[in-house]
Amino acid sequence: MEDKAKTLQEEFLKVFEKLDVALGWETGYDSLHATPSFIRQSQDLNRMVWNPLCSQNLCTYLAKTLNPSVRENDKKIGICVKGCDSRSLIALIQEKFVARETLYIVGIPCEGTVDWRRLMRLKPSLKDVQAVTIQGNELCVETTQKTYRFPLQQVLEQRCLQCRYPNPIIYDCLIGHPITPRAGDGQAYEDIEKIEQYSLSDRLKFWEKELDRCIRCYACRNACPLCVCRDRCIAETRTPKWLTQRCDLTEKFLYHMIHAMHLAGRCTECGECERVCPVEIPVTLIKKKLNQIVKDMLDYEAGIDPQKQPPLLTFDPGENKI
Repeated sequence: MEDKAKTLQEEFLKVFEKLDVALGWETGYDSLHATPSFIRQSQDLNRMVWNPLCSQNLCTYLAKTLNPSVRENDKKIGICVKGCDSRSLIALIQEKFVARETLYIVGIPCEGTVDWRRLMRLKPSLKDVQAVTIQGNELCVETTQKTYRFPLQQVLEQRCLQCRYPNPIIYDCLIGHPITPRAGDGQAYEDIEKIEQYSLSDRLKFWEKELDRCIRCYACRNACPLCVCRDRCIAETRTPKWLTQRCDLTEKFLYHMIHAMHLAGRCTECGECERVCPVEIPVTLIKKKLNQIVKDMLDYEAGIDPQKQPPLLTFDPGENKI
């Protein structure tokens, strides 16, 4: 992992004079967290890290914060992307929120990122961490006292356990070698199919229980790279007024359904919405179900082909499944 981090720093250094900013990750407030890093000086590149804690999808900052399509100079934005991140980037390019020529993309094949909440449930006393690496089918956590090993199945984020795209699809430079996906296309919607085995009444009870825990913090919306309405979000607008700020189950249901429908055919299943949820609601399942419908009806998968137009942004009366 240290070798990859060093290579990452070296690759950015080669092109840094052509960049306005480089987006990567650096060590967070403690050794078990990484945080997004916005590097504008070449001497700060040594802050950049790569390890299984680098979970954030940096594409979220492109359309919402940096908006590279309307830059005043000719310099590019450098950005690190994992496989799932690259799908989000493609979706932003498809919808013209980001121009490809304004970006320098460093792709990193990803073996999975750690869900630190799952990790801390297994070992609440974990501290003084020196290094976190993936070795085979185990997560290796080195501390000042000893080295701990955990099965990946128990500590990786849910999105990583079903990942079909660990390798970046779009990039200018690739760090490391492509790796084998954990899941195939036939396993893409196993979690959806499991829930659909429930009766309708049991499905309703499942979602009532899950969504009733929602605190309407909108972290899922804010972390989503494709949720780009910013200050015009229907969850908070008063013209038109679709939602109130009441925190009852009806309003929570309506918010999550609107959020999911706005991402129909657009969600790249990066899992950021679920990762940032403070009460751990499996909200990705709703978006994945809509993706399954779009795949079955329109044979389209978001964030795969930069040249292809998302089907819900077009109208074709010849579509035979509509």
